[in-house]
Amino acid sequence: MEMMLNKIVPEGLPYRHSCEGPDDMPAHVKACFLGSSLTIPITDGKLSLGTWQGVWLCEHRDHAGSRKLVITLSGCPRDSARSPLSPVSPIASTSS
Repeated sequence: MEMMLNKIVPEGLPYRHSCEGPDDMPAHVKACFLGSSLTIPITDGKLSLGTWQGVWLCEHRDHAGSRKLVITLSGCPRDSARSPLSPVSPIASTSS
């Protein structure tokens, strides 16, 4: 991935925004391609990723400063007393 991003967004182009170094503007463009956030489903306390899926944390600067990782969890813990398709579960209800 890094090799392809470096071909698509090389450091040697005359970018207008270069006051923070020659790798700064290319890093912004590369971050636009990959994004800066993602949503990952979690099932039974494990990441619900496909066989060939993974999570990448990419730094596009050659000499970057420190970074912070922010994790926000949404949802609720599973109630082990209820099965997902118990009669009181909203997903088990049917309409006629």
